[in-house]
Amino acid sequence: MTTTVDLFSLASSGIRAQSQLLNTTSNNIANVNTEGFVRQRTEFGTQLVGGVDRGETTRIFDQFAFDQLRRDTSFLSESQAFAESSAIIDDVLASEANSISGALSRFFESLQTAADEPTNIAARQLVIGQSEAFLGQISTLEGFLGEREDDVNRQITSVVDQANSLIQSISTLNQEIRVAQSSNPDSDPNTLLDARDQAILELSELVSIETRTTDDGATLVSLSSGQSLVLETGTFNLFELSGDPDIDNPSLTLQASDVDFAIPIRDGTVGGEIGGLIRYRDEVLAETQRSIGQIAFSLAGAINTNNRLGLDFDGQLGGDVFQLPEFQGLNFQDNSSSALSINGRISSEGFNQITSSDYQVTITGVTAGPPDTVDIEVAILNADGTPALDASGSPIVTPFTGLDATAGNFVPVIDGLEFEFVDGASYAVGDRFLFQPTKDNASRIDLAITRPEDLALASPIRVQRDINNFGDAQITSTTVTNTTVDNTFADSGASAFDGAGGIQGPGASPVGAGGVGAPAAVLFTAEDAYDILDSAGTVIASVTGATTLNNILGQATFPASFSALDDYPGYDFSLEGNPRAGDRFIIEFNTDGVDDNRNGLNLADLQNGDSLRLNNNTGGAQNLISFSEAYSVLVGNVGERTAAADIQVQAATALEAQSRDRVDSISSVSLDEEAANLVRFQQAYAASARILQTAQTIFDSILSATG
Repeated sequence: MTTTVDLFSLASSGIRAQSQLLNTTSNNIANVNTEGFVRQRTEFGTQLVGGVDRGETTRIFDQFAFDQLRRDTSFLSESQAFAESSAIIDDVLASEANSISGALSRFFESLQTAADEPTNIAARQLVIGQSEAFLGQISTLEGFLGEREDDVNRQITSVVDQANSLIQSISTLNQEIRVAQSSNPDSDPNTLLDARDQAILELSELVSIETRTTDDGATLVSLSSGQSLVLETGTFNLFELSGDPDIDNPSLTLQASDVDFAIPIRDGTVGGEIGGLIRYRDEVLAETQRSIGQIAFSLAGAINTNNRLGLDFDGQLGGDVFQLPEFQGLNFQDNSSSALSINGRISSEGFNQITSSDYQVTITGVTAGPPDTVDIEVAILNADGTPALDASGSPIVTPFTGLDATAGNFVPVIDGLEFEFVDGASYAVGDRFLFQPTKDNASRIDLAITRPEDLALASPIRVQRDINNFGDAQITSTTVTNTTVDNTFADSGASAFDGAGGIQGPGASPVGAGGVGAPAAVLFTAEDAYDILDSAGTVIASVTGATTLNNILGQATFPASFSALDDYPGYDFSLEGNPRAGDRFIIEFNTDGVDDNRNGLNLADLQNGDSLRLNNNTGGAQNLISFSEAYSVLVGNVGERTAAADIQVQAATALEAQSRDRVDSISSVSLDEEAANLVRFQQAYAASARILQTAQTIFDSILSATG
């Protein structure tokens, strides 16, 4: 059946259609500079009876292209945040003015000068001055890193607030879009859709997200790691920062808007600007802080240990040059009491065991005394709080049982650490404490001496060749490994030094009253045999069939009371040449040895010696490096990460630009195209109006003819 339509209806539908097209084009032109605006297009169909059907205005939008832009935006934002922040640390560490490498060199140069002139008080004073300069450099650098930590935490807090605001906006826009589409199912709420897509894109700059659109038009948002942010029910989860127990190292969680439940988030999966800032904080800043602390503690401990092995200008056994601080474990929020605490410190001999790790102490058992004791597990943690793993990939956790929990008593555990359990039996099973020995404590290292005379540059013993010896054996070296004074031998680390300017005589050694004294002479009975004598000439031990003259005392089997101690007598010497029977070598305290520089040379040689632990998970001499090498490793690691981050930024920038160009080619407004459309639609509007005018003329003519 043929249907007809009058000219008035045809013209009216044409005018209405062209007017709508002109409105759409005008809206596109007006919003050409509106951020997030997606170009719109109005499409019409033909009515069955003729004329133009009702038009529908939609956005020209490619969801796949937008999703790729969102992903590339997250990647670029994360890369930029990491690279820009890391570059600051890299510049500071590489700067000669801020480098501790120069301070280290000047300190050891002053030690070498003092060792060259052990009686020169001015040279000794220079060591004191360079020690203060080194500590000042460490304090300045640690303070700078602490400021950077505060800055990055403020940045993370600010960006988290922005992310939470966007999450709420997206949830609100979802609701408004649902309402708009249900009230007018034939028309899309384009302005609301643009606003939501722009909010999603802005959120992708802050965190890495994935989206899914539901049948009712809502867009659900989740982190790329899977945790939901905007839910289908209209609820949402917001980010929260929780620093338990370290408030300076807050971690991200998600808090649901409708239930009191926190969802943990692994920091490495966040992405976006927040992820970049967290990566920088954990991978660069935190490791730098702890590496600087490790260098400072290891150096101070090594100098202390070696100075204690010497004799100062006043003829006294050496003491500590640096005073190492004690530190307190951080109390976890779910502990049985917030008043509980554990104190820690680096042991006097633990300088080459110190790592840059953190340590979590968990109470596994408590036994009331006296004395009170505790059982603990010590877990080694990386700078980002994750468990350190052994070679098999398992967390490194070490149990200790029956530790004395008496206030004032520090007990050794691992990696040179000692703990004081000040609260005795008050701890509860499950209580946890976090120790960060090398993070913020290096600036608290102080000088323990102020007098240049206190530098122990001399060796406390001297070994002399008897003038009546017939052999040509000569002394090549003397070594001192222990000067701990404890004439009661309650300390298993006691040495043969009596603390009164001598070594222990007969009856004062570990053998006890009526027994022998400490080794004071060596008498050769043959070229390969010798007796070790005390100061009264009593034989302590004999050696036969000696194949080497190195470590003369170390080759002997001493009385059981000697060997029961850790390192007694604490000194030794080596020879070269050919001794003959009757040759004697005398060991004595180095009284008035102010011209002696043997221990000073040992102190200066620490610059080149391997004294700092490199790998946190492996011990032993093969895992030690020098202080300068340790700083070079730190600078190299930070520089390598910064350079890699710069390359990543370049790649991410290219990817983001490519994705944005693709989206713009589809969804952005082209003024040239819109201008052409404007002319075309204007002409169509004018033509439709001409039809209406013609229809009116015909109608008037018909009326006149019938009148």
